[in-house]
Amino acid sequence: MEHPTVLVFVEFPDPKFPTGGFLNHLAYPDAELVGFYNLDDGESVQEVQDEYEEEFTTELRNQAEQFEQRGVRTDFDFVFNHDRGEARQKVAESHEVDAILMPGGANTLGKVLMPCRHTKNAEEKVSTLLNIIDRDDLISVDLIHIADPDDPEGKDEGKRILKEMTSVLVDQDIPSVQVNREVRTGRDISFELNQAARNYDLVVLGETEQDLGDNIFGPVGDYIVDERDVPVLILR
Repeated sequence: MEHPTVLVFVEFPDPKFPTGGFLNHLAYPDAELVGFYNLDDGESVQEVQDEYEEEFTTELRNQAEQFEQRGVRTDFDFVFNHDRGEARQKVAESHEVDAILMPGGANTLGKVLMPCRHTKNAEEKVSTLLNIIDRDDLISVDLIHIADPDDPEGKDEGKRILKEMTSVLVDQDIPSVQVNREVRTGRDISFELNQAARNYDLVVLGETEQDLGDNIFGPVGDYIVDERDVPVLILR
């Protein structure tokens, strides 16, 4: 996969786009830049389109040009919906994207945090990641597993998962000295990941069929972006 497609999902009327510095550290992705406007109850699509669509589309077009100038081939679109998560998922499926980026304030892309619940499809997801971000700019890839404190084997299982994930990264030419591992215990995954996300340039989450069903990583990703202003990349 030389050119994975990344859905860059931004919310209007006050969109947060990836910073120029962040874009400079991307590798070879194509982008689907999608603006989203959350409709209030009783607010019609036609009313909002009539009032804002031209202004919002112009802003998206200008931003798409910034992406293109940095070598990221970019298409753009706009959607109106009452549910952010639902809209994001529908766009991701309809455009068959490989990853979803929720932008934050980071201006570099050297320190990456990867929470690991399991190693399902790990090779494919790491390959996708390393075709999105420039591996030569990486300072560290920190792996974290949140174990259930009530599970007596939880920490050992977490260590096994992180060891396997380290091997996957090393097999794809990430030096082992750049990979750090941590197993934490906690019942609230959102809280633990939010705390762990401090001082990172990017948090990378994986999306599995189970995650699609319970939508667990959508809210977690939104929480991290909202609370820490750290970009979140969801690998599909």
